[in-house]
Amino acid sequence: MSEQPLQLDPENMTAEQFVGLAAHAQDDQLEDVVRQQDTAKVLDKVFEGFVERFVPERAEGVEAVVQFVVTDQGQEYPHTIEIAAGQCRTEPGVAESPKTTMTLGLVPFIRLLTGQAEGTQLFMTGKLKVKGDLLFAARVPGFFEPVKT
Repeated sequence: MSEQPLQLDPENMTAEQFVGLAAHAQDDQLEDVVRQQDTAKVLDKVFEGFVERFVPERAEGVEAVVQFVVTDQGQEYPHTIEIAAGQCRTEPGVAESPKTTMTLGLVPFIRLLTGQAEGTQLFMTGKLKVKGDLLFAARVPGFFEPVKT
C-alpha cells in the first residue's frame, strides 16, 4: 500500500487542517510539501493566523515587537509580530528593535505551532534560539489561542 502524498493549499487551508496535516506527517514530508507551495507564502499565511488567534486579555499591558526568524535550506524568513494597545499585527520582514527574537528551523517551527513540540524543549536542545528578553519569549505563546484539533 503506498502513502498518500500530502496536500497543502495555503490559500484555502484552515489552521485546523494545517495542524491535522502536520500531525500525520514525517519531518521530510512537511519540508517537501511546504517547499512545493513556496515556503514564504506558507509562512505568510501561518503568521496571518497569529492575528486571528490573538487574545487581547492575555496580553494586557504588553507593548512589544517579537521577531521570528524561520530558517530553511540556508534561507531566512523573518516575520514580526507587533502587540500594542490590545491589538496584534504581523508582517514579513525584520524589526528594528524587537523585545525578543526567536530563530528556529522550518520543521521545529511547525511542530511548535501545532503543539507537537514545546518551546522549552526546543530551546534546551538548541533548535530554538532566543535573543533579547528570554522570559518575555516564554510568555508569547500564551497571548494566542491554540489551534483546536
